[in-house]
Amino acid sequence: MRNAGNTVDSAALGSIEYGVSQLGVPLVVVMGHEKCGAVAAAVSVVEDNTVYPGAIGQMIEPILPAVLNAKSKKGGNLLEDSVKANIQRTVARLRTASEPALMNPIKTGQVKVVGAYYSLENGKVDFFDV
Repeated sequence: MRNAGNTVDSAALGSIEYGVSQLGVPLVVVMGHEKCGAVAAAVSVVEDNTVYPGAIGQMIEPILPAVLNAKSKKGGNLLEDSVKANIQRTVARLRTASEPALMNPIKTGQVKVVGAYYSLENGKVDFFDV
């Protein structure tokens, strides 16, 4: 399941639940990447009060808490810190999903949800929240 900003709306959650419950998928990887445009748009909203039209604004809305969290920590690079915070938030959301189709396999260890960060510069993938 791939989408801009690795957010989880009901359609994405349904796809993940289907993969886990019906196809026996043992691993869910939430992978963000360096210089993510969706997260950059969310940073622009927080930093510059940018307003995006239509569905773009709705798409980046779930990313805003990650940007605010990264900004409060005053790290070195707001965009990359926000990308990583967004990955962590999405992993946490999936791990605490209320639907039995995902929650039960997580509790029993049949499925694992982990975060990953992909560097466009060197192709390296760093896994965390494992």
